[in-house]
Amino acid sequence: MTIRNSLRTAAVLAAGTLTLALTACSADNPSAPQKDQASESRTTGPEPEQPPAPDRTAAPDDGGGSGLAQVTGRDSIALTITHVERSVSGKSITVSATLKNTGTKSFFGISAYGGTDASIKGRMHSLAGATLTDTAHNMRYYVLRDTAGGCLCSTALRALKPGETVPVFAQFAAPPASVTSVDFQLPTFPNATIPLGAAR
Repeated sequence: MTIRNSLRTAAVLAAGTLTLALTACSADNPSAPQKDQASESRTTGPEPEQPPAPDRTAAPDDGGGSGLAQVTGRDSIALTITHVERSVSGKSITVSATLKNTGTKSFFGISAYGGTDASIKGRMHSLAGATLTDTAHNMRYYVLRDTAGGCLCSTALRALKPGETVPVFAQFAAPPASVTSVDFQLPTFPNATIPLGAAR
């Protein structure tokens, strides 16, 4: 009985020693898998989206500068051409401008700017009467229309109070690339010669 008990005690001691050795090995071994509590609780989300690039569409000038050309029409209304741009396709030209009432009374004659073509929808308070003239080739270009018959230009214009400035635009079919300047004409205003830039 004594020998059997001794063997049993020796076996228990050996097993305990082996367990301690394995535990020590695991603690000392840097390659053993470790659980990072912080990394487990931290959720990695998607990268934040970058804000969209700013719109680079050119805005009309506020009328404070001389612009590309300036003419004065009836009742002290000043027309300032601020920007002329060919489309990327080269098929159209957009003329941006301002109308400013430099007089002392409100101006109610905007309906004259719509021209005389009654087939243009909503022309009475718009820039539908504007034209471009290529004097070198004796060609005149009229404001383009949309599929509903409306002009591709500023519409719903209203009376101008003294000192008031309003931005306007009109779009035309583009003259050939060789044409570098044209005359812009709006009813009741003298012609304004403006340069034509390259496509942008």
